[in-house]
Amino acid sequence: MANDMFLKIDGIEGESLDSTHTNEIELLTLDWGMSQGASMHAGTGGGAGKVSVDDLVFTHSVDKASPILMQVCMSGKHIPKAVLTVRKAGEKPLEFYKVTMTDVMVTNVQPSGSNSGGGLIETVGLAFSKVKIEYQPQGADGSAKGGAIVTEYDIKANKKV
Repeated sequence: MANDMFLKIDGIEGESLDSTHTNEIELLTLDWGMSQGASMHAGTGGGAGKVSVDDLVFTHSVDKASPILMQVCMSGKHIPKAVLTVRKAGEKPLEFYKVTMTDVMVTNVQPSGSNSGGGLIETVGLAFSKVKIEYQPQGADGSAKGGAIVTEYDIKANKKV
């Protein structure tokens, strides 16, 4: 099933015309992850290290957010908050995945395109010091089932909030 993805960044408007996400950035792709430097092969403790959180990287069609994203990247300005929302597309859209990032920096902006009619797209990376991740389980009919599963983490302090 197709998803709709939106990103709301404090002080940076996109061109979404969606009634729930007006003026947010509509995403085409999303890539994000993390890794734990734990070692189960050395010593006896099997201790965990500090988590390594990757930049949240997305692509979108170049829009009015593009020059502002570039300016924020060049200046190194910190953005208070950015919220990624993913929902199921269709007749009963359900927002099932939300990532709220605080103390955000734009780490890279890379426009790209070709003359084959694909349009101009842009890849953008975001780093952040705190994150809240919410997932809403769904029933067979596509509606919310139970409450959201939520976790929060302070990446700088390396601890659960």
